[in-house]
Amino acid sequence: KGGVDYMFYNDNIHSSAYGAAHNAWCMARGIAALPDCGLKACLKPLDPPQQEFTREPGKPALIVTGDSTIQNTDSDPDGMWGWGSVLETVFDPERITLVNAGKAGRSARTFLNEGRWDKGYNSIRPGDFVVIQFGHNDFGPINRSPFRAELPGNTDETENYFMPNIRKYQVIYTYGWYLRKFIDEVREKGGTPILLSVTPRNIWSDGKIERRDDFYGIWLRDVVRQTGVDFIDMHNISADFFDGIG
Repeated sequence: KGGVDYMFYNDNIHSSAYGAAHNAWCMARGIAALPDCGLKACLKPLDPPQQEFTREPGKPALIVTGDSTIQNTDSDPDGMWGWGSVLETVFDPERITLVNAGKAGRSARTFLNEGRWDKGYNSIRPGDFVVIQFGHNDFGPINRSPFRAELPGNTDETENYFMPNIRKYQVIYTYGWYLRKFIDEVREKGGTPILLSVTPRNIWSDGKIERRDDFYGIWLRDVVRQTGVDFIDMHNISADFFDGIG
């Protein structure tokens, strides 16, 4: 039931944006099944989009989702690297398929709304692993540029915002809600979700690197308690190392 609730909004009749897209897809599937309907020629491809990678029999995939701190590669002219581009330094590619599905500038909300999460979700097979790491782009103004933040917290609270960039209203959920949705859907497909805290920024105070363990860390750990998901506190593991360097 929990995986269906987000398809509805405010009551048990009217759909959310996600539910509306699902209903439109169901209608299109019905049109495609009609024997002599000329409207079929106007349909877009109905096969769910998938993350592009080569899957080898018997080998699980590790799909990493997040922002530029994951996605950037050494081919970028600014030289900024994301850790998802160097996974082969810590994982054996002979034993697992490494898939960097991150995208620069994305929050959990925009990663979902742009269809990037669905591509990964549709690619998950039983035994796969999915890393979820969002937070650098998830806070700030919701309906002002860059239009990517979520509501603070981890409840099921929602608010309806008019978004000038798309000129329509959009239901906005909390940071924790998006993370729980991702976690639940990985499990639904038989995969193992792993939640990560964000990488630290090179900002220092009194000889110590910045820590983001207040509101952000609290919400993450609440999600861990709510879902029982495997959690890696990358933020503090890395920050401890940087503090040791000074």
